[in-house]
Amino acid sequence: MHRFRLVFCVWAIAAARLSAYSADVLVPTREFEIKNDRAVLGGQQIDLWGLRCGNALYSEVVTERHIRNFDNMIDHGINLVGVYIQGANAGWPNPEAGLNGFTRDGQIKPFVAARLKRLVREADNRGMVVMVGLISPRKDQDFYDDNAIQRGIENAARFLKENGLKNVFVDIAHEFSHPERMDKELLREPGGERKKMLLTKWFKDVAPDIEVGICPDIDSGTPDSYPTMDVRIIQKQMPIPSSGFVVNVETLRQDQFSNDGVFTKSNLDYVFGDCQKYLDAPHAVMLFHAGFIQGITNASGSAPHPEMGGYGTGPNDRGIRFYYDWVRDHVGRWEYPKHIKSDKRKAN
Repeated sequence: MHRFRLVFCVWAIAAARLSAYSADVLVPTREFEIKNDRAVLGGQQIDLWGLRCGNALYSEVVTERHIRNFDNMIDHGINLVGVYIQGANAGWPNPEAGLNGFTRDGQIKPFVAARLKRLVREADNRGMVVMVGLISPRKDQDFYDDNAIQRGIENAARFLKENGLKNVFVDIAHEFSHPERMDKELLREPGGERKKMLLTKWFKDVAPDIEVGICPDIDSGTPDSYPTMDVRIIQKQMPIPSSGFVVNVETLRQDQFSNDGVFTKSNLDYVFGDCQKYLDAPHAVMLFHAGFIQGITNASGSAPHPEMGGYGTGPNDRGIRFYYDWVRDHVGRWEYPKHIKSDKRKAN
């Protein structure tokens, strides 16, 4: 009996150690790639329909709300979200309220890293892709110097690589050369092509397999392409280039931060026109942008909203349900690796 107990104990200890080891084994997510100017995830060519969620990492509550809405997103065909380590324009009442996920010397704050890791892996569980933005105007000046910017880019690349977060692509610097809000000379013209290539090299030296690009500011005159980019990033009402894998990471916002989630008929016509343009361009992807999604607090008092809310007809019906419904009806619900339209909608 004692011998049996000894053998059983040894077996139990070994099993526990094996279980602990298995739990620690890193399982990479599906890998995002670009082939022939098209998005590929896990080896399968896919179509992407997105939401710009620039402040999704703002707090534990906000990140949790985004994750809890992922199932509703894919039910409506939305399979791409864009989040930023340096939070985007926070809207009204304080445009600067977005969270800066970097320290001044370029370290990713641990609680922001944890939120990002969880969000990316939850997205992968549903066959979704995440655009991870690094540097944003309004926050770039918080870095001590160019060396800190380099460390921030390298640390972000290292974090994604070491955690096996492959279902991503990266906007290294959003609104490069913004004339009013991008302060660091490294992130502005002149010499934009050389600077963009340097920023890209810093990232790629650490994580060569992750696709990257840099978003130009629409009013700055800096080009939307440069030699070493993977993703051709544009914003707002910039025309869709005919070549490259194109991502509009910020469609032209049609609601006001001070009255978020409220849209006129002309606003909706503009949104649906954008949607149709991107539906007709299989090499191009859009991240729908609204104050309702991105702002912090805003007139609604509850932004940012990953949830679709109402149809946007007025203060008692704030929301972007119309975009969710358009993608569902014109593209189909998302079930990796394809969108699926219901028979009823096909008949209509």
